[in-house]
Amino acid sequence: MSEQADVKSLNTYGVNTWCPGCVLPGTMVHTNPSVRAIERISAGEMALGSDGAYHRITQVMSHFHSGPVHRLKIKCFGETVLTEEHPVLVVRRERKKHVNRSFRHEWIEAAQVRPGDYAVYPIPSEVKDIASIHISFSRKPKDTRSKALPAEVAVNQDLLRFAGYYLAEGGINKRTTTLYFGAREGNIAEDAVKLAKNLFWLDGKIAEREKKGPIEVHIYSSYLAETLTRWFGKGAAQKRIPHEFMLLPIEKQRALIKGLWVGDGYFGNGHASYKTTSPTLAEQLKMLLIRQGMVPTVAVNKAYGMHRASYGIHVVSARDYNKLAEILGSEKRSVKMGGKPPMLTTKGYIYLPVRKNEAFHYHGSVYNLEVEDVNSYVTSSATLHNCGNFGIERAAKLAFAELINEGKVKREDIVTVFGIGCHGKLADYLNLNSFYSLHGRVVAPATGMKVANPELSIVGFAGDGDAYSEGLEHIIFAAKRNVDITMVVHDNRVYALTTGQFTPTSPKGFPGRSTPKGAPEEPLNPIELMLVSGATFVARGYVGNVNHLKELIKQAVLHKGFALVDVLQPCVTFFDTYKYYNSRVYNLQDEKHNKSDWGSALTRAREWNYGGEDVARVPIGIFYEADRPTYDEIVGGGKKLGTTPIAALRPVLEQER
Repeated sequence: MSEQADVKSLNTYGVNTWCPGCVLPGTMVHTNPSVRAIERISAGEMALGSDGAYHRITQVMSHFHSGPVHRLKIKCFGETVLTEEHPVLVVRRERKKHVNRSFRHEWIEAAQVRPGDYAVYPIPSEVKDIASIHISFSRKPKDTRSKALPAEVAVNQDLLRFAGYYLAEGGINKRTTTLYFGAREGNIAEDAVKLAKNLFWLDGKIAEREKKGPIEVHIYSSYLAETLTRWFGKGAAQKRIPHEFMLLPIEKQRALIKGLWVGDGYFGNGHASYKTTSPTLAEQLKMLLIRQGMVPTVAVNKAYGMHRASYGIHVVSARDYNKLAEILGSEKRSVKMGGKPPMLTTKGYIYLPVRKNEAFHYHGSVYNLEVEDVNSYVTSSATLHNCGNFGIERAAKLAFAELINEGKVKREDIVTVFGIGCHGKLADYLNLNSFYSLHGRVVAPATGMKVANPELSIVGFAGDGDAYSEGLEHIIFAAKRNVDITMVVHDNRVYALTTGQFTPTSPKGFPGRSTPKGAPEEPLNPIELMLVSGATFVARGYVGNVNHLKELIKQAVLHKGFALVDVLQPCVTFFDTYKYYNSRVYNLQDEKHNKSDWGSALTRAREWNYGGEDVARVPIGIFYEADRPTYDEIVGGGKKLGTTPIAALRPVLEQER
């Protein structure tokens, strides 16, 4: 019986000193829910992407790294530490000490980011209003003093202002919620008492105090204490804003900001600040201010002695100070001409100057995420990309695990073959039989293995240069002969390993390093080429849709005959095509394409010729599938070559020669 498999069992465990873009543990990532260190995030959660919306995390990756990393110090938002290959969303500075006239977003490797460049930070765009929020609690028979709470409470300015008070000044002690205010904040304490009555039907009491001492508001209810702990956390360092509140319309969120700032913020003399010991609350408050059109400065005060680390949110520019003044109902500040300009913002993004890029050696664990659709995620100070190669890795592992567990392929019979290029590192991450070949020579050893042992499932992985340039004649004749192997081509349409030259599938006009004025040639269409060469399974996948790609790889492996899966895999450093593909790809099977019709397949293949912006749609899926005798069946006279004695094969092979 074949060994069972899951994705984890297909991982390799060797020390890997090559890192395809990763960050250090402790890096805060904006997720749904909350903001958390990357090592605490799980697949299935949502991460804020470069488009300002939340997308599903499909994989969390971690491995050991020993080598250089870079600390990017970014104005206002702090720093991010990441490996030198990790792409960062950046706008290049056009002239030193001059504000750019244009802002073209680029994914730049961390090692190549220069001081003065702008780090691009998205403004959260998702809005989801809610009219009310449910209150759930279980009655405690022995707790006769706690009154029942309403089944739900309206999400209005009153609730949000009370939430701000609790986040800023609230504490829980067994069955009592206590709000702490300054000696001169009697009016705020009275407002809190009134809100407790209107929202939760509870009587709050203002505690007697010594002259000029602090004011305390006590609200006795174990049910309220339980509810507030569930919504907002307990203890100053664990305070957080529920994700539902982070998506509310900005008009509603102003009441939450007001409650926070009135409760524990400073405003006056041209400066506003808020201090908290909760890193999560600090990041969330930053995002609330960003949505209001402000760009605060986040300062981290390290722990010392008995003091915990704290986080200061500072509103500095006159523009932002006056926006906050409107929310708080306070006096605005006069705007002086010639002062420091506020941070640059557009409708969807903030542009923050990079102050320093420091390199140092790191020895330890690093992490990365795979995120659907936008393939990017947002940390506390930068927007980072994940590498599309992980999409192919994830899809391949899922496909192999399902094939093994379904009993369709034996694990010990799978052999993967690799060429030279970025794709070749996949061999180091697959715990399967594997073979490294020469550049452009994946098909030759794969064919030999299949001829020698037809029981093997041979899957070749190659780059677009490996397959369609150096190895073009091999793949054409493998298709012509219908050799029973599978080829998965990592087609990023650029020579990435050699830093950005054009390939056979690059669009005409591509400005690569070898063609700075644009590639003069029309691109090769590998789907069309494979169809006219005689391949019996021709498909195209996209790393932006891992589940669909997994199914394509499964079907290709199970197909009897030569199978090609051309995978559209953007190289975020030298040819980032994610936005191009995301707006154009469609599934052939969704449009009921007849994959047994060769003429229809050819028409669909010519719908997109690997060109540029003038094409509206890019088809993915199975173009063509047919049942035809395989090469070893034809040459072996109806017998599989691997079952024929070598002596009997010699006349056949001599005749072929």
